[in-house]
Amino acid sequence: MDFREKNVLIVGDGVSGVGAYKVLDGLGAHCTTVKNADECYALQYDLIVVSPGVPADSAVFAKARADGTKLIGEFELGWILNGDRPVIAITGTNGKTTVTELVASILSKVGRVAACGNIGTAFSECAFEGNYDTAVAEVSSFQLETTDTFAPHIACITNIDCDHLDRHKTLENYAKVKLRIAENQTENDFLVLSQDFINASLLKNFCPRSDVFYTSLCKKVRGAYLEENKIKFMNEYICNRDELPLTGGFNVANVLTAVCACRLYGADIGVIRDGIMTFSTDEHRLKQIECIDGRIYWDDSKGTNIAASLAACGAMLGDTLVIMGGSDKGYGYELFFEKLPDCVKEIALIGQTADKIADAARKSGFESIKRCGNLESAVVYASTRPVRNVLLSPASASFDMFENYKKRGDAFIEAVRGLKK
Repeated sequence: MDFREKNVLIVGDGVSGVGAYKVLDGLGAHCTTVKNADECYALQYDLIVVSPGVPADSAVFAKARADGTKLIGEFELGWILNGDRPVIAITGTNGKTTVTELVASILSKVGRVAACGNIGTAFSECAFEGNYDTAVAEVSSFQLETTDTFAPHIACITNIDCDHLDRHKTLENYAKVKLRIAENQTENDFLVLSQDFINASLLKNFCPRSDVFYTSLCKKVRGAYLEENKIKFMNEYICNRDELPLTGGFNVANVLTAVCACRLYGADIGVIRDGIMTFSTDEHRLKQIECIDGRIYWDDSKGTNIAASLAACGAMLGDTLVIMGGSDKGYGYELFFEKLPDCVKEIALIGQTADKIADAARKSGFESIKRCGNLESAVVYASTRPVRNVLLSPASASFDMFENYKKRGDAFIEAVRGLKK
């Protein structure tokens, strides 16, 4: 596609919008960037590029249809510029960042790799610069909504659980968007699915053309699996579970997905093993911060939905207080308390969803609830409680109080270290 002298409207001024502007300006397009997707646009454009945060019911979509203007997402722009270089794409409710980073770390030992997409660097920007042999891209449901021709050579779906229902409305709608990652794949491509964490009902009428492999913690499958505490791919031994440098059973599932993707890519077992052994998780994803007065403080700010927070709770050993709450993503919290591990003795609540979480807790008979005004006061309160672990795992987005989960995690770490002063 030739972008020279084209008039392009870019909607969104975050990482994706800035990346798209840099790329299209570099390709000779005349770019206009707006932040508000519901503005009335008087000018005519040859192309509209939307950021992932722009929902499909925004006015800009209606304008594109009315004017007959081509509209694509920033991620689709990256695919157009990627050319014929192989792309490994990872999506899912949880674990996609860890899997993306792990796959990129392993494959960087055998070639030039770009880790991009929802992970922080716009895919379009990486594709424009072109300094890679393979792209490993984290893809969110928001990004998949506006893909058109995107067809990764290897696509992975780590799991599907309730998330972003404020935008997708139902779990079924959310799942359909996630499955779009395989929509344009051919029989020469691969799809990796979780046997354990994708409900079969969500795959109804899903008929991918790609070659499908699976991951499982529970049984031997065509793909990567855990057998007698050993991680294997198609009978090939990779490593022992207790050798993994990652905390929690959910991270074993993440490793299985990464192993499957890398083996399908053609990486040697030795390379995969070395990459796993030297890997460390993304910041703010279930990391021990400090041990103060006998309490261990854990940062899991990236636990922004129920499934992620339950997984973090399940990794705790000993009595635990969980700091929860943030901005509302449209789901209830009854399931959280139905599946809550016995180790969780108290919750401290902050943010917009505090009342919603408290109501769900009381309905389930969980009464050890403390409402706190902010994150710092929640940390101070937790420091007085008779628990072994203090876990920040909000099961909510951060946007009511913080710019993003990283800022929330940083604030938690600062508050915890402030206890030592």
